[in-house]
Amino acid sequence: MEETEIFSLDQILKAGSVIATDVALGGTLTPKQGRAFANAIKDNSALLKDITVDVAGKLTKNRTALEGLRGQLARHIAGKAVSEANLRKLGVVGAKLNMVNGVVYQLNLTDEVLDDNQDNPGFADEQYNAATMVFSNDLVYLGWVGTADNDLETAPFVELAKGWLTVAAESESTVKATYAAVANDAYATVKAALQSVADNADEDVSDNLTIYLSKKDYNAYVRGVAGEFRALEILKSGELLEFEGRKLSPQIGIPEGVYLGSPEKNLVMGISTQIDRKRWYSNEISALCYKFVVRPDYEFDIHKYVTIVTEAVAP
Repeated sequence: MEETEIFSLDQILKAGSVIATDVALGGTLTPKQGRAFANAIKDNSALLKDITVDVAGKLTKNRTALEGLRGQLARHIAGKAVSEANLRKLGVVGAKLNMVNGVVYQLNLTDEVLDDNQDNPGFADEQYNAATMVFSNDLVYLGWVGTADNDLETAPFVELAKGWLTVAAESESTVKATYAAVANDAYATVKAALQSVADNADEDVSDNLTIYLSKKDYNAYVRGVAGEFRALEILKSGELLEFEGRKLSPQIGIPEGVYLGSPEKNLVMGISTQIDRKRWYSNEISALCYKFVVRPDYEFDIHKYVTIVTEAVAP
């Protein structure tokens, strides 16, 4: 089955009324369909293309992450087992993904929309792309603002999952540092924060960091650099994506004054291929309704390689 056939709209975009027996559909996508849907979510996001997105067949998974580690070679002695000391010094290596709790998106297609698209051959693709785009945007946003794993039906958006900032702040293994804000000088403050990220990062990854920061802090940095070096072109383009050779990645959802440094591939978002979809006709709102349930989780493969920096609290 092609991924765009999930909707089967060719059978329901017809003249006259839409009745419940025409559209009853429910269950879990096949692994192939689920993987296609998850990959479409990834492809709609620049961030998700850069980090590690683990599309897993199970709801829980222990990852193995050895890429990028240094100092792991040891002397081979015939007849003796290889020591695990080098791995132990890094702490836990490989994210433990828990994708049991799902998040839901509901799409309602009114009778008017269905009637208007009876002759639109691309309508199914449009709805499929719209659904994956919503998940792409919201899952990335949740990755920055998520504060808790609240499994209640009434859980607010920020409690649908713990995002990367919360995981980093709560971990015993991540590097936590501060910077001193400069009064009435946003540019100097941002430079101090970026310097703190670079200086406090684990030496194994210090030169390979991507620094994630708020849009507001990033804009202050761009304007400051443009003014300091009279670089009008930088101000015109609004882009200055490096600090001392380290990539800067401004993200919607990161609070002003908070900075996260990590190799890109060390950020992990898990998505289970066990994706639920339901379809029904609602007489109450005269609409064909689709509901998709996706199960995400946010982690780091190696916590030691993560640096989170916040403003120092005055004594």
